[in-house]
Amino acid sequence: MTLRFAIPSKGSLYDGTIAFLESAGLRVSRPNPRRYTASIRALPGADVLLHRPTDIVEKVAAGEIDLGISGLDLVEELHGDRDDLIVLFDDLGYGAAELVVAVPETWIDVTSWHDLADLAVELHSQGRLLRIATKYPSLTRRFCYANGINYFRLVESQGATEAAPGLGYADIIVDITETGVTLRDNQLKIVGDPILRTQACLIASRRCLRANPAALEATRTVLELVEARRRARRFVQVTANIAGESAEDVGRRVAARPDLAGVQGPTIALVWPSTPRAVGVSGWYMVTLLVPQERVLDLAAHLRRLGGDTIAVMPAQYVFDSTCSSYERLIALLEEQT
Repeated sequence: MTLRFAIPSKGSLYDGTIAFLESAGLRVSRPNPRRYTASIRALPGADVLLHRPTDIVEKVAAGEIDLGISGLDLVEELHGDRDDLIVLFDDLGYGAAELVVAVPETWIDVTSWHDLADLAVELHSQGRLLRIATKYPSLTRRFCYANGINYFRLVESQGATEAAPGLGYADIIVDITETGVTLRDNQLKIVGDPILRTQACLIASRRCLRANPAALEATRTVLELVEARRRARRFVQVTANIAGESAEDVGRRVAARPDLAGVQGPTIALVWPSTPRAVGVSGWYMVTLLVPQERVLDLAAHLRRLGGDTIAVMPAQYVFDSTCSSYERLIALLEEQT
């Protein structure tokens, strides 16, 4: 076994993880949906384990799993001061949600965290504490103390947290939301900015990767593919045929707009004619550029003005840099004294 790699076992985080890994060339093979082990052909010898997202964080922190994917909210809630858990990517691009404070809609005078702090003081003067239902006690406690909410009691909630104020066993809640619809359905409103913006993240065990060179090398494969895939999301590859006297002539005209000349400039190649050209007739050249997605229409207009024809746009699958910066960061973290 070269690597113990844990991914979520079910739900939207499982679906997002499977789709993301496949897009990065790390297709998960799970012949039986009831099995909690799988494999990835690009990681020979690796064990792919399917666990609950909370268990993944705990097992990585405890050194029982080398690498895992979970939610950043769970990492922030559960890792505590355990330095063996390190975050390799905190934004894989799916599973986005926000940890928010929500109060009853009828509390029209409560519109900010400062209002909550004042309310907590008022309730304390009446002999009781502000009751907060949450599945995130550590994050909630840190949030309260950081914002002057000093008189409160946490009410543990393992399900349907948004129902707590309506049922009377809490005053407000701190919970994860994707759209806010469930909160509104339960007559709650969000107060203040999100405590935390979360999405799927990639985590690793410092202790395990230090002790197992094979696991570290397999992790490098994962980081190379994931980093290149994430970078590729920002770019498209554009090709066009442009007539010109020479490759230099076409290149100069394309590069006259440096903002549309590609990451490192255009690549120019002679198009072999399907029929012999007459003497004195310009040749055709294929221009290839890698540009940010948001510039594709501007680039198409620029190429048209140059007489461009057959303009094709293709999504980039991978964009590798000269080095894998995430792997270099990992090595630096492993070399730190803890």
